[in-house]
Amino acid sequence: MMTATTTSKTTTTKTTTTTTTKPTHPSKTMTPSKLSKTPLPPPLLASARGTPFERAVWQLTYQIPAGCFSTYALLAAHLKSSPRAVGNALRRNPFAPEIPCHRVIATGGTLGGFKGKIGRRDGEGITLAEKRALLRKEGVKLEGDADKVRVLGTAFRGFV
Repeated sequence: MMTATTTSKTTTTKTTTTTTTKPTHPSKTMTPSKLSKTPLPPPLLASARGTPFERAVWQLTYQIPAGCFSTYALLAAHLKSSPRAVGNALRRNPFAPEIPCHRVIATGGTLGGFKGKIGRRDGEGITLAEKRALLRKEGVKLEGDADKVRVLGTAFRGFV
């Protein structure tokens, strides 16, 4: 009687992974062109205004199409920053409406701020009425009255 012996050979591959450390604050180490692969919007080409971080925020905001909106949190996630930092950069946007900061809203669907102002406790300020009007003119759907307006739809997140 014969016995067959099978030998199996196991191959082990060694994979080496190289990890690069990303900076925690893009404004100190990255230029806007490294943060986004899209060309700079015309106002940013012609001006040196703003910090590198502000310019990166403005460049992302420029990518939001008319009739769409995004949120402070989505821009912040793309830039590895915070929604508050994005809001502060948009507050200092000197290129509105060409760089459309009115298309950026709060995560919960509320308007957030506009032109450095936020809604007052007794209702929304005139600047938020302007933001509401700009969004409606572009076809963004809003619901509610002047005191409690919410933006309807899905936020744009197709940043490059």
